[in-house]
Amino acid sequence: MKLEKVYSYIDANKQEFVNDLVRLVRQPSVSARGEGIQECAKIVEEMMKNAGLSTLIIPEAQGNPVVYGEVKSKSSQKTLLFYDHYDVQPPEPLEEWMCDPYSGEIRDGKIYGRGVSDNKGNIVSRLKAVQAFQETTGDVPVNVKFVVEGEEEVGSPHLAPVIQKHKDLFSADAAIWEFGGTDRKGRPIIYLGLKGVLSVELRAKGASRDVHSANAPLIPNPAWRLVWALNCLKNEKDEIIIHGFHDDVEPPSADEMKYIEKIPFEEEEEKKDLGLTEFLQNVSGLEAVKALLYHPTCTINGFLTGYTDTGSKTVLPNKAMAKLDFRLVPRQKPEDILKKLREHLKNLGFDDIEIISHGSTEPVKTPINDSFVQTVIKTAERVYAKPAVVYPTSAGSGPMHLFRNWLGYPVISVGCAHAESRGHAPNENITLEGFIKGTKFIAAILQDFSAS
Repeated sequence: MKLEKVYSYIDANKQEFVNDLVRLVRQPSVSARGEGIQECAKIVEEMMKNAGLSTLIIPEAQGNPVVYGEVKSKSSQKTLLFYDHYDVQPPEPLEEWMCDPYSGEIRDGKIYGRGVSDNKGNIVSRLKAVQAFQETTGDVPVNVKFVVEGEEEVGSPHLAPVIQKHKDLFSADAAIWEFGGTDRKGRPIIYLGLKGVLSVELRAKGASRDVHSANAPLIPNPAWRLVWALNCLKNEKDEIIIHGFHDDVEPPSADEMKYIEKIPFEEEEEKKDLGLTEFLQNVSGLEAVKALLYHPTCTINGFLTGYTDTGSKTVLPNKAMAKLDFRLVPRQKPEDILKKLREHLKNLGFDDIEIISHGSTEPVKTPINDSFVQTVIKTAERVYAKPAVVYPTSAGSGPMHLFRNWLGYPVISVGCAHAESRGHAPNENITLEGFIKGTKFIAAILQDFSAS
């Protein structure tokens, strides 16, 4: 009966909820540029207060503020923490958007805008679920905490000291992570972990300035030097060949394989959406799922050198730079991989290549048989009336290890996005229906967690 009242409140106020989400999307908050960060943090704090939470702005040393909020339950000692982030990716390329990326425009049942899926939709959805309980019952089923940071999209470089300093604030019995949604058939997706990530920059230098390319027989070319160094990291079979890189890789367990085998991987739809005829090495089916979740990666994110404008310019550049990320799986440690990368390049004669680390996170997982996991699976299947798709881990990365590995409680990821939400891409969106359904899902989790 209590949940029915909450659902009715959500339905009756859904337009107000959408309006608040549009307002949040209209506030730019690009952490890579420091654009609109303080303003967005204030809006998030205001929304927390409107949902009945007490709030605290926690400044990060040399970083963006963390917005903290909490509300105490009158009927439970349990605590559920929500981790989210108010910062977003840059909106470029702007010409590929069908509307202004900060408009929050609504068309054909979808809300468009940078950050609406990743992660502002979930921030508002979760706050509104808490508000619905407060307004209809005068209480929340469990103690609720919100940690909403402003640097997730740049690797959360300053969050760890905040966690260390405020461990009591961030203590909980379980946590809901920032992303998730439904697949193309409307089945709820539940993620139980993240890959780790190590981001690095490689730099090669040549002469003190650019020179005429006629001097190529005499002048070292840092572009070629960097290409040769990169060629030592992977082979033509897409295998990482850094010495010792795979030493600590942990394969999926027998329990995890039971869930992996049930994942309805929509590979043909995925390939069509991306304009591909096949995946790397023509991997398919179960092997594609295992590769996505359990294979570490080495990816060139960008390469910059010389002249790249229209026409030609016969120049020999004096420097070259490449940005890479390594996605890591359980038992791999970012600091160990960085050390192995340095040693590998040095042993192959590339000790002149400068290696700069731009931050890292550890891989992390919550066990499938954890009671909180099982509660959320049952809740998801009841709310969506469809079987849940459970991923023992995910291909993405984030600072989940600070909560799971450091603070020690189960962390899972669910949300209100959908299969074509286009996070990090032009025309990012969520559906109105998915936003409201996701809000009811969070309300049901709060209720079921209190009774579990």
